[in-house]
Parts: sequence; structure tokens; C-alpha cells
Amino acid sequence: MITRRLQEQDMRQAREIWEESFNDKPAFIDWYFRRRFRPEEGIGIFSGSLLLCNLHLAPYRVRLRGRTFPSAYLIGLATREEYRRQGLAKELLTFTLRSLRKKGVFFTFLMPFAMSFYTRLGWGICGQHRIYRLSPAAIFPEKESSGTPGKTERAGKESSPEPAVAAGKETTLELAVTGKETALEPAITEKETTPDPAVLDRIYRGWSSSLDGCLLRTEEDWEGLLFDHFLDGGEIWLHKETGSGPTAYALFYPGAKENLLREAAYLTPAAGRRLLQYLAAVNNKPLVWSAPDAALPFPLPDPEVKPVFLGRITDLKAALEFPLYPPGLTGAWRLRVEDPLLPENDGVFLVTANGDGKISATPVPGMDVDLTCTTGGLARLLSGTAGPEEAVKRRLLTGDDKLVSFFLRLFPKGDLYMNDYF
Repeated sequence: MITRRLQEQDMRQAREIWEESFNDKPAFIDWYFRRRFRPEEGIGIFSGSLLLCNLHLAPYRVRLRGRTFPSAYLIGLATREEYRRQGLAKELLTFTLRSLRKKGVFFTFLMPFAMSFYTRLGWGICGQHRIYRLSPAAIFPEKESSGTPGKTERAGKESSPEPAVAAGKETTLELAVTGKETALEPAITEKETTPDPAVLDRIYRGWSSSLDGCLLRTEEDWEGLLFDHFLDGGEIWLHKETGSGPTAYALFYPGAKENLLREAAYLTPAAGRRLLQYLAAVNNKPLVWSAPDAALPFPLPDPEVKPVFLGRITDLKAALEFPLYPPGLTGAWRLRVEDPLLPENDGVFLVTANGDGKISATPVPGMDVDLTCTTGGLARLLSGTAGPEEAVKRRLLTGDDKLVSFFLRLFPKGDLYMNDYF
């Protein structure tokens, strides 16, 4: 058997495996293999000319704590049915991680079919969503939240309810409130059948700039997202204000029993709140919103926190030395890292912080150890999905309590937002 990059003549077999393994609509598969999946982005294991197992590495750029770096979205790992349970997937993943390492990509991510399969191989949670469930009669106070994120303030005490929205209408005239909640402007929320990706991207970039991290979308990414969204019966809603144009959008799925809000992005808290209140009343059904794992500028009921994406470090030294750290911290630690797939990441590293927001990581085999963690735990720390308090609670990092506490100051809690399916 041989493992290599796919070529144009291999794509028919790659499609066969995809169709055998995933329950996607033919129209989506046609589009995906015509527009999205390029042969050079695929890696497969072959027996002679027969493709046994393959995956797609879609290139992305990640912004995290003000820095951007190249990454890859691992999609569609699948094996022919008659060759499953022979360790081919693990073999292909190991080859893929090393291939990314050689290309200078130190971090990759995926949406798992089974969390446990990947976490035991060194992946860790890198993207979480907060799932809010809103009733059709939900009231969003005019006053922005100033308390604990996710806690509901008592309606009527510091603000008055907003006008009810007529269910079923596609447009409505509202009074939009600016970011300071002091001025009134005519505004409208309406469904868009042919949305301009550039408008959506402008809102997405403005909204996501307040988050610690996100995936940066290209024109091609938006094309795929919108194609898939409309193919599955999704709708796009825009909130528009006179004089400033669209200031919020929603990727919305109407459902039989409840409506799903896959993504809502807004340039001002007022625009976001108005959009949510309108959508909560559509069809008089509950609204389920999959939101970033971040504080909101308006109060909502307590959410469920759901892990959605897993991340993996391919090059430990390069990942640790990428400048993502708060300035002013100095120290040196002998860190033992455990990697079940890549021996080159497994071992003791001398990690030194010089106070300038950068650290160095030097392999020091055989030295005594101050701290111990897994590559999956380190992926959680780097991405910010686990802050110091949770890291201690879940024992993502072990060692002397004082050393653990001080080292974890390098990894503040963040909110890396990922919401792309391919």
C-alpha cells in the first residue's frame, strides 16, 4: 500500500467513497467535487490503483488573539466499507499531520463524527457553541447586559418590552436603536433570496472582530456556505437601517417544530437584538440559536455549551512559539507533552517566556519535568476553549500547583468561533 496526494484520475474513486460513507444530497456532492474538492488537497491510501481511504484538507486562515496563521480543515475522512477496522484511518491521519507539518501548518481542525475517536489520538476541543432556546414570546430588554453573560435580567425593571412582531411576515418596520441605545432610526428586517456575499462578509468581519478568534472566510467559502444553506432549505434574513444599509444577518432554517438559527452576525448590539427578537417570533415557533461561546451584549436565558470542533497540533514547537501570549509574563518550565501519534511532538520541552508575548520551546530529552500535558489538552489551551480555571479542574495540565497556576496565565480563556461545515 502507498499513501499519497490525490490526482485528477483519483477523484471518481474519492466520490464513490464519499457517497458510500455520507448521506449528502447528489446536488451537494456534484457541487463539492466540481467546485470545492481539488485533487491536490486530498490524501489517500492506495492498494495498487484502488483508493481505500481518503480525506480532504481544505485550506483556511485562522485569526486568534489578533494574529492570523494558515490552517487546514480536515474533511470527509472515510474508508471503503470492506477495508474498515484495519487501522487505515489512523495511518492516514498520521501521514496527514506530518504532511501539514512539512508545509508549515502547525494547527488543523475538524468537525468529528465521534469525539472519542479523535480525542484519544491527540485532538482537543477548539470550538464550542452556546445553544440558546428562545420562545416565540421572548422579550429582549432595551438595556444592554451589564451582568453575568447568559443571565436574564428582569424584564420591565430597567426597560420596557419591544413591540410584538407579526408572525409570518417577511418584513416589518421597527425602531432600531443605535449602539448607545439613545437614537431612533427606521429599520426593516426582511428575507433575502439573492444575498450579496460581500455584504454578508462585511458584517461577519465586523462582528467577529470582537471575538478572540474566528475562521476567515474567502469568497469561495461564502459561495459554498450559501449553496449548502439554500440546498438544505435555509433562508437569509437581513436587518437594514436607513442610511447605513444592512447591519445584521441571519442564516436561518425554518423547522416543523422549531426554527434553527445557524448563525447571526451584527455590527451593533441593537441590530443583533432586533434581529433576534424578530426571528424568535417567526412562524410562532421556538428559536434555537447556535451562538459563539462568548459573552453577549444583551441578556438571554442560560445556554447549553456544546463542543463542535476539535483541533490538533501538528508541530508542537512551532505552535508554542507562535506569538499568541499576553505580554509581561516571564518564566521557564520543563513541559512534558504526550502525543499518541507523532513521536516528534512527544517528549520534554524547555518552555521560556521572556515577557514580550513570545515564548521559546526547546526539546530537552531526559530532563526532569515540572509540568505534564497532552497534545489535546494543549490544543484546548492554545485555542482558548479552556481557560486556567477549567484547565485546573479538568487536569489538562498537571504538576506543582504554583507552577501550573503561573504557566496557565499564558493561556487566557477565549472564544475561537468556528461554524463552517466544509
